[in-house]
Amino acid sequence: MGVMSLIIVALVGLLGGLAGALQAQSVGVMEAKAGNLAAVFVTYGGGGLVVGLLMLVFHGGRLSDLRQVPWWAFTAGLMGLVIIAALGFMVSNVGLAAGLTLFTSSVLVLGALIEHVGWFGDGRAIDPARLLGIGLVILGTWLVVRG
Repeated sequence: MGVMSLIIVALVGLLGGLAGALQAQSVGVMEAKAGNLAAVFVTYGGGGLVVGLLMLVFHGGRLSDLRQVPWWAFTAGLMGLVIIAALGFMVSNVGLAAGLTLFTSSVLVLGALIEHVGWFGDGRAIDPARLLGIGLVILGTWLVVRG
């Protein structure tokens, strides 16, 4: 990957991170005021509306290519509902930074474990360096959330 490509990936990552933080805060506010189901409904309803309009503009996107996707990949929408519900709950109860820290550290640690057991093909063992990294993530999470 060239330098320019890496810069673009990093910028997209920053944009996604900003959107994620703003979304988590918005869902947390909705959760606190209207409850978890209403917050998830508004989040997915609004997103579904936008994607539906984009699919109309782009004539369905590449829906026919979904036939090549393994069955378990279709659980992504359900997992998204769980993610939004969990973020809304955490942010409304412990705040944005602590909620995002708990969420992010969970993703990192569980991602390493999923790779270790090779659930989705190529595995990557948890070696001592990764184990130290996981320990530091857990320590960092505790330092952010403990207050």
